[in-house]
Amino acid sequence: MSAGAVLVWSLMGFAGLLAVPAVSHTNAGTTFSLMASSMAFTGMALALFMATRPPFVERLFGGLDRIYQTHRRVGITVLVLILVHYFITPDFKGLSLTSGLNKLAAQAGEYAFYAFVVLLVLSIVKIIPKTKIEIPYHFWRLTHRFIGLLFIMVAFHQTFIKRPYDGTAMLATYLNIFAMIGTVSYIYTQLFPWLRTRTYEVIDVTRHEGATIISARPVRRPLRAKPGQFGFFRVNKPGLREPHPFTIAGMDENGVVRFAIKPLGDYTKALREGLAVGDRLKLEGGYGHFNHRRGGKKQIWLAGGIGVTPFLAMAGRLKGDEGQDIHMVYCVRDRSEAIGLDTFEAQAEKLSNFSFTLHDSKTDGRLDAAKLAASSAVDPAEADLWFCGPPPLRKAIEKGLKDLGKKPKRVEFEQFEFR
Repeated sequence: MSAGAVLVWSLMGFAGLLAVPAVSHTNAGTTFSLMASSMAFTGMALALFMATRPPFVERLFGGLDRIYQTHRRVGITVLVLILVHYFITPDFKGLSLTSGLNKLAAQAGEYAFYAFVVLLVLSIVKIIPKTKIEIPYHFWRLTHRFIGLLFIMVAFHQTFIKRPYDGTAMLATYLNIFAMIGTVSYIYTQLFPWLRTRTYEVIDVTRHEGATIISARPVRRPLRAKPGQFGFFRVNKPGLREPHPFTIAGMDENGVVRFAIKPLGDYTKALREGLAVGDRLKLEGGYGHFNHRRGGKKQIWLAGGIGVTPFLAMAGRLKGDEGQDIHMVYCVRDRSEAIGLDTFEAQAEKLSNFSFTLHDSKTDGRLDAAKLAASSAVDPAEADLWFCGPPPLRKAIEKGLKDLGKKPKRVEFEQFEFR
């Protein structure tokens, strides 16, 4: 578990502990209910804070992918906790500022509860159970934006509802701090499009069989990104304005960026068909810690399909003085789907520390651990394995290498599963 995840769960747990001395003079049910509500409120605030994607916090978690994993787990935990608070009704003679505010706070809490349950379930569930109906991304994203407003309603509820402790209690101060953190975080996320995005102009769109290659130059300030990182990408056109994450496939010294995007879903297909030279993009990034410079002296890079994009960016920046021996394996279903071969082949010819193998499954058969080990110029048992591609391929290769007695020193991959 990362340091960031430990901190998040500790802050939520501490809210529960602070509730004990504040409400334990009531009864066990009330104590348990208010412990749950205090932890849920703190978790909501932390989830909103994580949604701001702060770079310094990303380092604590080891990458934005790990932040989103914790964000999702916190959301599930909050859902359970607010259900506990709802069904175990607090029973006490408590304090309230005025009867009017107390009544209004009670109503706000009740409405927010029902709305929160619906939105949190929508956030967690991608496909409706026992059906093939998938909740559309744009609908999920629209509804997700209301969670911040509901948090403000809950903050009003917990501040002005009748409670068994006064405003000087440590629990009250603690929850007030997180009310401020959550509210400010929500406001900040709504200002994202103006605060942290960069405007780019499309200068080239090339439609390959396996992907759409998009090149764009900065209109003013360029992105600050490292090879292997990704950015959030949206186009100033109807149907393409929703931000989606894509790995940066290349970035030149003059700020020109390239994306290689496979047409897999509605958005990427619309992007392939509708994007044109001269269109304006809004980009935000870079994010992620998928960068080979963090790795050991011997590395195997394994790309599956469109997972080649971070390796394309990293290989293009290799100069041969990295002090690392790298063997790149690019697995595709058919050679016609491969992109960036000229970059990989040119670097392999020019640099003594970089070698390259293209695995064409159509002619070479399915890639397995034995084939990977046989084709690699670097012994897997002495190397780090850097992977980007379908999770089943990674799991099969990891298991196969372990069975061969060639378990890598470590395996690096990102764990994104965006809606």
